[in-house]
Amino acid sequence: MRSKGLGKVSSKGLSHVYKIVLMKRVAYSFASGLSQNYISIYITKLGASIVQLGSLNTISSLISSFLALPLGWLADYYSLKKIYLSSLALTLLTPLIYFLARDWRITVIPILISHIEMWSISLLETIIIAETLPNRRRATGFGLLYMLSGLASIVSPTIAGLILSYLGGLNVRSIKILFFIQFLLILCTYTWVVLGLRKETIHSLDIKLVRDPINELRLVLRNSKIRGWLIVESLGGFIFGAVNPFIMVYAAEIKGADALILGLMGSISNLTYMFSSFPIGRLADIIGRRKTIALLRPFLYASMLLLILAPNKNYLLLVAALRGIAWGAMSAWSSLRMELVESSFRGIWSGIIGMLRGLARAPASLIGGLLWTLVSPSAPFVMLVVVDSIVRLPLVLSMPETLNENEKR
Repeated sequence: MRSKGLGKVSSKGLSHVYKIVLMKRVAYSFASGLSQNYISIYITKLGASIVQLGSLNTISSLISSFLALPLGWLADYYSLKKIYLSSLALTLLTPLIYFLARDWRITVIPILISHIEMWSISLLETIIIAETLPNRRRATGFGLLYMLSGLASIVSPTIAGLILSYLGGLNVRSIKILFFIQFLLILCTYTWVVLGLRKETIHSLDIKLVRDPINELRLVLRNSKIRGWLIVESLGGFIFGAVNPFIMVYAAEIKGADALILGLMGSISNLTYMFSSFPIGRLADIIGRRKTIALLRPFLYASMLLLILAPNKNYLLLVAALRGIAWGAMSAWSSLRMELVESSFRGIWSGIIGMLRGLARAPASLIGGLLWTLVSPSAPFVMLVVVDSIVRLPLVLSMPETLNENEKR
């Protein structure tokens, strides 16, 4: 059976493609780490209120979600390389538009692109990597990828904090400089990826193999466990969409964190994420995906509760460390997500997930902003802990254990 994710690439070619994906992750992690902790603050300093900040994410998620399903289908049946490179090209616009922005309303464009980038590039790379690794090494491989790509993101938030402190702190002009540096780094990386993949055939089109996408959807969704996993993904899109835009704003405005503390939070989170990813991935290949996820989930809940209860800003560094360990379980999540379906359906499966997460995320930021404003600034974080622990985690534990289930997957 032809490998849908990688076409006719040789073992040597697969190694080359994997290295390109790995090095791209390293470079992009460093570049994005420069500005990621300051985007919400930057938008509010351009004049947006908390509710308006949430509405920007709502609009962007809603638009981007409708692109996920056709993208996933095209990844299965057209050219994964072309779709991948096109998605990467969009990332050039994000820091450039932020740099040029003079009004908060224009930031809806880079936020939209970021939403597309978040699910499209990540899921496309997941498909590529899933096809290169056997079942018993898949979570370990994902963990290694996350660990090595995390190396670059450890230092960049602290560097960004030092740059901002040198330039005058959390002001629009200083943050703009970070976006410009990010743009130059992404431009160089994108050029290198294009040159590196110019002779590689990641996925070749065969017209005879193109099937009805509606029928493909029915085949994927007929399993009740698959439908349960889609609830997990949808709720995840909602609760994290309601929380992520406000974490750094909460740290700065409620807990009094300065630019350096915010930068250190990013670095510490990335540091613990990096060092935990590989051993957690190895653990998932030994005891299974579900048990690993269950063991690591309390770290996420602890980070959210400590963010709320922290008596002073120094405790925010521990918040970041706990959150990084929790995200180290992504190797188990990524493996389980891909192994729930056959290899030939991974593109459209990823598209379904991307679409549902986007639709669920669409109202999330606005609701998060309303909870902040009308109830309490801590309300979005409490909601995350309650929904994830009571609904999502039990659903994950009800999934079949995919480790060793099918070595061909």
